[in-house]
Amino acid sequence: MISKKNLGFSTLSGVLLGLSFPPFNLGFLAWIFLIPLIHIYYSEACFKEKILSFYTASFVSHAIITHWVALNSGTSMQVAIFSYLALCFFYSFYWVLYLIIVHISIKNIFFDRAKFLIWPIMWIAIEATRATGPLAGSWLNISLSQSNYDRMIQLISVNEHLLAFIIIILNLFIYNFIAFRRKKFLVYFGITFISSLIIGESLIFKYNNSVFSKDISISIGQPVIYPDEKWNPILKDRNKKIMNDLLEESLSTKPDIIVWPEAALTSFLANPGSVERKKIQGKLDKSSLITGIPQRIYDDNELKIYNSAIFMTSDGFYDTYQKIFLVPFAEYVPFFQKWLSKMNQFDDMGSFTPGENYKTFKINDVTASILICYDSSSYALAEKMVKNGAEIIFVITNDSFVGKAMPHQHFQHAKLRAVELGVPVVQSANNGISGIILPSGKVLIKSIIDERKTFNSSVKIK
Repeated sequence: MISKKNLGFSTLSGVLLGLSFPPFNLGFLAWIFLIPLIHIYYSEACFKEKILSFYTASFVSHAIITHWVALNSGTSMQVAIFSYLALCFFYSFYWVLYLIIVHISIKNIFFDRAKFLIWPIMWIAIEATRATGPLAGSWLNISLSQSNYDRMIQLISVNEHLLAFIIIILNLFIYNFIAFRRKKFLVYFGITFISSLIIGESLIFKYNNSVFSKDISISIGQPVIYPDEKWNPILKDRNKKIMNDLLEESLSTKPDIIVWPEAALTSFLANPGSVERKKIQGKLDKSSLITGIPQRIYDDNELKIYNSAIFMTSDGFYDTYQKIFLVPFAEYVPFFQKWLSKMNQFDDMGSFTPGENYKTFKINDVTASILICYDSSSYALAEKMVKNGAEIIFVITNDSFVGKAMPHQHFQHAKLRAVELGVPVVQSANNGISGIILPSGKVLIKSIIDERKTFNSSVKIK
């Protein structure tokens, strides 16, 4: 069992980390969240109690960070709540693993300074492990807690794990000051924090004073058509009018590229003979269009359904990107598919197939890539796009299933990708938040949720 005192400490730890994430944006709380757990670790509590404490803290933090999962209107309330609790239950074991690895490492290392570094190094190892596999949880990475601090998040452009390392180090400095009353740890905290800000400021200055050789004009459409409206045949004509009005509004600004969100159009536009696609292309003039669509492909007589994006131009050219990082238990069932298929909110279409190609597209002289929804939470996926030549990334998403909090998290993920990879990121979300973020962390455009509108800007490219 866990004592009331340690239960309080572990709950406090989880609450501190949970509130540091968007939409609460109390990022400074992440600098102290681990202190109660470090205190428990070095206490006289038995190891079983320490395990329960770390698990409790993790469960509480995940419950706060991912509370929007329980609000999923794309499935039944029972399935949404079950998925939410299962997610918290599963991912909390990673913190137990963290405790075990830290404990084993500390017991087998004789140098105190090396023991100090075990905490941040193993945290990074756990985050890297959690970001792999069919149930990857990149959404929970601690760097997201700092996304409102432009100078701090510049550290991830040096190394994707550096910011997480610094956050855990800051926790250790404060813990050691409280536990041993040694002022030198406050000095270390100040030096580390100020150095991080100076590095961040220098990187922002470097970007702002870069030589930009290209630019691209962008028009983002935010249609605000909710799922129950989008697939309602009675509203088909109304929905078409909304999209056509957005198209005309965007075309009036003569942009290089128009961007619409995930599943903005419900027709299979990638079919070679699609009349609707040809009508749209006939209106584009010199602009290109990116929009989310469903896609069907027969492969060896097997029908595969993809959550796709189509890139099209006025000269009849089109190509597609198939979403790679599918949402488990929403877009596909990773395990026990026959038993759990009823949990899939897209039962009428069947499980989606993950894409395999990290594609790039040419918009005039600018090379671009597309990410769909959950894709943008993965640094590794976005990094491959940039390595393939992408100079700008377009994120298309539909967050209207999951309340008003999750869109704030999703937009901040786009911000992290822009900073990490050094390329502008453009996000088009069905009901928001849409916008444009530069590698400096500067937000050029940020829409209001549920605002039906087009947003226009020009972006400079190195």
